[in-house]
Amino acid sequence: GFMSLHPDHPRVMEELERCVHDLKLRGIKLGPNYQDFDPLGRPARRIYEQAQKLGLPIVFHQGTSPMRDAPLRYAHPLAMDEIAIAFPDLKIVMAHMGHPWHADCIAVVRKHPNVYADVSAQFYRPWSFYTGFRLAWEWKVTHKLLFATDWPFTTPDEVIHSLKHFNDFPRKHHLPEVPQDDLDGIIHRDALKLLGLS
Repeated sequence: GFMSLHPDHPRVMEELERCVHDLKLRGIKLGPNYQDFDPLGRPARRIYEQAQKLGLPIVFHQGTSPMRDAPLRYAHPLAMDEIAIAFPDLKIVMAHMGHPWHADCIAVVRKHPNVYADVSAQFYRPWSFYTGFRLAWEWKVTHKLLFATDWPFTTPDEVIHSLKHFNDFPRKHHLPEVPQDDLDGIIHRDALKLLGLS
């Protein structure tokens, strides 16, 4: 299991330790825009420092949101670049491939060895799905894309189906395809091993 924390809570570091040692949780999920905290602020950096020390990967919500009071700048992939520079051994997963900022997400994933992106919530929008994956393929980072579902909105079977049939869209519109081996790799990749989890 993964924990969630709020960096501004006065006992956040105690809670992190409780989650690791008592609950045996193995990672962290943060949504800075939904939780309304600055992902580059000092309180958040304390969490990243301890996560790096303990080998806890962090999944960050990345990308747009329909919630009017959720600041988009807190969920932009370029913030992850600064976090990865400061904490180079921290395993970071950018959820949703940073949609609609796929190009920025791919640039950060390519730059940092310990930064990955997941493919959740992509196939809902066929053009974005296509362009994001084409960028990942052109920049040679499809091996750093992790399977994810956006549960409960989407099931694993739906995501697998979307990856198996990804090239239906470019064929229909006479566009370049993405090699099926790269897409199948997302389905079969051992994400736990990549994130240092057994």
